[in-house]
Amino acid sequence: MKNILLKLISIYLNTINRLSNSIGGRHAFFIFCYPFKAKITKRQQAFLDTAHQFKLPLDNFEIQCYRWGNGPKNILFVHGWQSNTYRWKKYIDSLPKDQFTIYSFDAPGHGNSGSRIGNVPLFEKAIQKIMDHIGKAESIISHSIGSFSSLYYIHQHPQLQPKKLVTLATPDSIDDFLEYYFHTLKLSHTTIKNFKTYFEKYTQKDSSFFRLENLVQSNRSSGLIIHDEEDKAVTVEYSKKLHSLWPYSKLVITNGLGHKLKNENIVQMVNRFVSAPTPIN
Repeated sequence: MKNILLKLISIYLNTINRLSNSIGGRHAFFIFCYPFKAKITKRQQAFLDTAHQFKLPLDNFEIQCYRWGNGPKNILFVHGWQSNTYRWKKYIDSLPKDQFTIYSFDAPGHGNSGSRIGNVPLFEKAIQKIMDHIGKAESIISHSIGSFSSLYYIHQHPQLQPKKLVTLATPDSIDDFLEYYFHTLKLSHTTIKNFKTYFEKYTQKDSSFFRLENLVQSNRSSGLIIHDEEDKAVTVEYSKKLHSLWPYSKLVITNGLGHKLKNENIVQMVNRFVSAPTPIN
């Protein structure tokens, strides 16, 4: 069934791009950005309902935001692709609410937030929007595309960068995802060309800009980088590269946890990192 769906999408995109460069490029871009989000279960929603909830406007939709605790230190959690705030439950449950005010949001196109699409610029806009609401965060804890988007946010707003940043299983560049997308759907040269033209119009940047070496230049946050050797979605070599580019970071490589890195020891490690005194960089 999956192969049939991919074949149909491939035929549709390659056909429409032969008929119209602008419409074809736009459709190829929005299909790339569509997250196929999973419905939030009753159990997940029950946890989310323990938070103070609020919505913030972004473009022509709203992002769903959550807050726990009332401590003096703000922490922001940023989830990854096809996920939502619930993925942080164990972290949120274990952090002392008298020491931290904990914020999270469902990214555009994810969870209880609006928008039918999600992408790095939209993730970054959502981070900026919630930062405008809460002021500065002492720490950001992030996973996968959420980590990449957090690095992009810091690049865009170096004056607002957190004292600490945790990245779990971060990718290296958008081009990696594009190559996989183009190859999987067997897109024609015309479709790829039209896609890239629309991408540059949408982001105001060439896709080659979105890579780690360009995003870490102004990052002075103290970093904890965690990645698993058996990550099948994003190779551990990317976090090794990030560590080499980021002088204020510590790299932890795990084994057997995969891309999601869901493990009690990881939770405790991250919580110790954000709770410890902040070194001066």
